[in-house]
Amino acid sequence: MPAIPGPRTPAQLFRAGRAFQHSLPEGLEHLRDTYGPVSVFGMGPTRIHFLFGPEANALVMRNEDNFRFSGAYDMLRPIAGDTALVTTDGEPHDRRKRKARPSFHRGGAEESTRLILASIDETIDRWRPGQYVDVHRTLRSAIRSAMLRLFCGARLAAQEQVLVAQLDRIHELMDYPLPQQLLAWKLPSAARRRALDAISFVERRIYEEIRRRRFEGDPGRERMRPGGHPGDLISVMLSDDGPAMSDQEVRDMVVSALIAGYDPVGSGLGWAVYNSLNTPGVWQRLREEALEAPAGEAVSAAQVRTLRYTNWVVQESLRTHPPVVMSPRRCVRGFRYQGHLIPAGSMVAVSEYITHRSPSVWRDPDRFLPERWDTSREGYRPPTPFEYLPYGYGGRRCVGANIAAVVLPAALSRLARRTTLDLRTRDPQYGGIPALIPRDGLFAEVGAAPPEARAGGVLAKEPR
Repeated sequence: MPAIPGPRTPAQLFRAGRAFQHSLPEGLEHLRDTYGPVSVFGMGPTRIHFLFGPEANALVMRNEDNFRFSGAYDMLRPIAGDTALVTTDGEPHDRRKRKARPSFHRGGAEESTRLILASIDETIDRWRPGQYVDVHRTLRSAIRSAMLRLFCGARLAAQEQVLVAQLDRIHELMDYPLPQQLLAWKLPSAARRRALDAISFVERRIYEEIRRRRFEGDPGRERMRPGGHPGDLISVMLSDDGPAMSDQEVRDMVVSALIAGYDPVGSGLGWAVYNSLNTPGVWQRLREEALEAPAGEAVSAAQVRTLRYTNWVVQESLRTHPPVVMSPRRCVRGFRYQGHLIPAGSMVAVSEYITHRSPSVWRDPDRFLPERWDTSREGYRPPTPFEYLPYGYGGRRCVGANIAAVVLPAALSRLARRTTLDLRTRDPQYGGIPALIPRDGLFAEVGAAPPEARAGGVLAKEPR
């Protein structure tokens, strides 16, 4: 059986390492273009087998009994915890996910949309004509502020400034280039110590909040508020509905939701703004659709679906710039794929980014074309779940996918309605590992607000 292709000579390893050091997408593209749809990179515990394409996605994501999260995300255990969704499989994973579901579905998604849009409104209100803003960074901060309240409640959200400083220290290490990060979690370093100290600080605050709520009694008493909102994530995890959760299970769910929550949503919105401003005519068409939409309505999945063109833009942006670039698993049993034997216990990774940019799946894959999502277009063929998978697949689909599906089009519509932006960053470089981000920011010059724009005019800032 032929050896699995991959860089082996010092020169080959240097070129591949340099590509990954520059960005995760560039490293993946280098392996695909140089070694084909099956390749291997790294040594010892950092060795990863890469399988590219829809067929590989289906093999790995359909077979949860052989391709496990346990062992694939061990470097995240110090942050996410031993009981987090991203570090567990099987019944324990499913039980915790079911417990958290009210925070991410229906009423939870609508409340998330209201709070995030209110936070974005406050950000827009501070922008002035002629000002240069990093659109990605400022929108990410607005989303993070709202999610602190959504996941942790008002008491911890009041400590936002100090908590954000610690979260930034954690992301400093998590956004290292892949080769550097794989080593950084295994070797002593100042960045690793800062990240571990930061997560200790954050978890102490969360444990204090958990104990306080348990002591106060009936932790689920505020669970169902008017409008169907289930309360913050801590309340949901402590509620009497469903199985009881330990303090660690609550801590791990909340911490991992924080770490993995605002970055993918911020990434999705930032790239949607970039693609809309960088493609002639898109921003104006978004604004026209936003002005035609009933004010104060688009907070539910059904209402957001009426923003037809806006949803096309979001779907296309998630195709060209998926928040998650690569998904690793650990295989329990060895298997054969395209003539190669992958040994048991191997780290295996598939790539959403490579699939979404594949010319065998997509016409003009590098072109931003919202109209490709028009179901009435002649020749339209809906992609399979393994050709388009910005939120994963099946039981391991991102728990926050329902929130993102409502928030992203609603927020993009809000921005188009309320702002005039002149894009200044024309060739953003990729960065980030947990989520794909513009490494050096995404800058735009603020223009005069459209005459039709009204602060807070699309959605009420508090539930009605």
